[in-house]
Amino acid sequence: MEFEDLQAIWDTQNNQPVFSINDSRLAVGLYQQREKSRRRLFRKEFAPVYIAALIIAAVCAFLFLAFFVKTITRMRPTDPLMSVWDGAALTAAVAAALLIVVPMYSERRKHERTQNVFAPSLRKELEQGISQLDFELSLYSTPRVVKMNILVTIGAIVLVWESARLNGQPTPWMLLTFVLAVVAFTSWSGLHAMKKGEERVMQRKRALETMLATLDEDVR
Repeated sequence: MEFEDLQAIWDTQNNQPVFSINDSRLAVGLYQQREKSRRRLFRKEFAPVYIAALIIAAVCAFLFLAFFVKTITRMRPTDPLMSVWDGAALTAAVAAALLIVVPMYSERRKHERTQNVFAPSLRKELEQGISQLDFELSLYSTPRVVKMNILVTIGAIVLVWESARLNGQPTPWMLLTFVLAVVAFTSWSGLHAMKKGEERVMQRKRALETMLATLDEDVR
């Protein structure tokens, strides 16, 4: 059942007594929408970030090991050797990836403990639905998005720079400039898409808040 169908059911009942509004179909439909929202949020917001961050961490760890072994063995003496700064940069990239994954995992796990239940009433289901949408909106907050973009940029810079140095380029500025341009464009596109997503979530939240307010008025 789509959200528009639920809205239609509500619109046909909101002038009736509260016992008529408290329709089991509506409660079940709202629960299904909440479950659908949770799955979509994991699929589109969490899973890609988890995968990308873990790949960055694994690749940077591999680069650290490969660069270290190459420096110790002097396999190609003409290539740049691993410096303390190289090691620090790769360590920072791994830390940046973990700073993305760990808080996201913790936030989602904490939120899921309150959402992974079927609400016992229509009122509670509406409150759970609003809580789910509030959590989704928190993912679109400007400070959080800026922090994520900074961490992703750090990971991309280090990954490209150290990969080039490992392959014999002491200062790969041209490659780095290209990567920064790609990251900037991707970040801009992501922000634009997130704004649209935020607007859609706000529309659904306002609809649920209206339903809850009407239910409260009928009780009084």
